[in-house]
Amino acid sequence: MDNKNKLLRIASILMIVCAAAAILIAAVNTGLSLNSVANMSAEERAAVEAQLSEGGLTMDQAMTAMSGIAYVSLGMNVIFNAVKIIVGILGIRKADNVTTFFLVWGIILLVFGVLSLSGGISLLGICNLLGGIVAPVLFIVGGNQNKRRGMTK
Repeated sequence: MDNKNKLLRIASILMIVCAAAAILIAAVNTGLSLNSVANMSAEERAAVEAQLSEGGLTMDQAMTAMSGIAYVSLGMNVIFNAVKIIVGILGIRKADNVTTFFLVWGIILLVFGVLSLSGGISLLGICNLLGGIVAPVLFIVGGNQNKRRGMTK
């Protein structure tokens, strides 16, 4: 049996699963949000157009801006979570090594995890909590365990 640190394996798997789920949830939420705006009733559309015209915008301009912001946000989400997936995969491979990898990435991802938390409780929020806070903390703890284990050899 291998002697890989089980805590680091759990953290890595948790990070991979939560990051993949966060990408999927963000993509679905973006699609649903853009569809709900595109499928407004005539009354809702008229009310929105009236408010936009007061600000000097047309509905098309607002939809273009909103779509752009939504897709940029989704792109940033995908990039950040892809990094977490890569770090998680590398974490599984390095789980038996005495290295600063886990401490460094644990701190980096913990900082970004804290910054990405939102006030509401949602499935995406839970994925961000587990993959962005819990997994990096486990990385730090497991990395320190490996470091101590390496010092005693």
